[in-house]
This record gives sequence, C-alpha cells and structure tokens, in this order.
Amino acid sequence: MSIKSLLQLILFLLIIIIIGGIYFVYFYSGSLKKQEIVINDFKIDQSNNLANQSTNQEILEGIDSTEKDKLLSKNKKKDVQKKIQEENSNKIEKEKLKKIKKDEKKIVNLTKDIEYVTTNKKGEFYKILAKYGKTNLENTNILNLSEVEGIVSSDTRSDVKIISKNAEYNYSNQNSKFYNDVVITYDEIIIKCDNLDLNINENIAVCYNNVTVQDKKSFMRAKKITLNILTKDISINAEDKIDITAN
Repeated sequence: MSIKSLLQLILFLLIIIIIGGIYFVYFYSGSLKKQEIVINDFKIDQSNNLANQSTNQEILEGIDSTEKDKLLSKNKKKDVQKKIQEENSNKIEKEKLKKIKKDEKKIVNLTKDIEYVTTNKKGEFYKILAKYGKTNLENTNILNLSEVEGIVSSDTRSDVKIISKNAEYNYSNQNSKFYNDVVITYDEIIIKCDNLDLNINENIAVCYNNVTVQDKKSFMRAKKITLNILTKDISINAEDKIDITAN
C-alpha cells in the first residue's frame, strides 16, 4: 500500500470517529440524562406516594380506632341494657311465680258451702252458714267467711237471723264478728249496721257503726246498741245521741 492510500484511510477513520463522538455527545448522552431525570422523578413520586400512603394509613388507623371505641361503647351499652332487661325479666317471672303460688295457696285454703252448728244444754243452738270460707293465716282459730248467714234458734223463742257480706268465726269459743251490710231480723224488727259482734256464750250481740232499728211503728238511729238474742231486749248506749221517728 502506498503512503497516499494510508493517509486517506487514516483521515477517513478520523472523520468517522469525530462524527461518532458528536452523535454520542448530542444524542445518546441527552437520552441518558432524560432517563436519569425520569428515574429520579419516579423515585420522588414513589417516595411521595409512600409518604401519602403512610399519612392516609395513620388517618385511617385514627378513624378505625375511633370507630372501634364507638363500637366498644355501643357494645357495652347493649350488654348493660341486655343485662338490665334480663334482670327485669327474671324479676317479673319471680313475681309471677310468687303470685301464682299465692293464688294456689288461696285456692287450696278456700272452702265452699260451710256450715257450723253449736248447741247448749237448754236446747238452744247457733248455726252459721257461708258460701265461702278460708282459714285466717295470722290466727288459725279464725275462719274468714263470705256471704254469711247466722241463725240463733230456741225451742221457746223466735229465731234471730243475721246476714252479712263477711264474717269471722272463732273455732275456740264459737263467737263471730259480722261486717259489711249487716242485717238482723226477728219478730218483724229489722236492725242494720256496719258491724256486729256476737258472743254466743253470753247470748249478746253488740251492733255498732251506722245502726238503725226499724219496726212497724218507729225508726231509730244510734251509734251502738246491745241486743240480748234470747230475750230480744235492746240496750242503747246512753252517751249516744238517739234519733227516733214514729212511722
């Protein structure tokens, strides 16, 4: 190869190197810078996203904890309300059972169509009838009666009849206490009062509270009278104001 040809080859190679260098500097390096910028921007965005996600997570956690507290508070209230309802329900059931037992006790203790008869040596007898009766829980010697009728009879005297809505009959001494709309009748005489205590051993009936005595000829009001159920004599309390009206 001649020297001229060698110089031409060297010059051609230098031109190619220069052109390649210019291309690399202006095109390829610029692209790399852009890629670095894009990568850096991506890193910045990613870090910002992570920071935002962390902040959002903290906010959500704060909201969740508040909601959790609210839910816990609501659940506690529900548990308390449920417990109160259960206690009230148990209390109501206990009251119902107590009432049922009480009613059952009343039913067991209740007796229908009662009749007691007491006699003495003179041939006089006292009979007391009642539609319903039950033993007094405070005093077992006493029988509480409803829709009552008492009759004192004698072979030589007319009967004395006593009726009332309620009465107490004492087993031990056969005495009775009538009350509520008491009416005594004998020999066309009608005595009305709120209360009547009958002592059968002494043949005495004490009438008191809103007492009225009526026959064909007169009508009398008094606070209290005493009636001998055998002789039919009436004794009036002298201290009471007596109102007598002739018929």
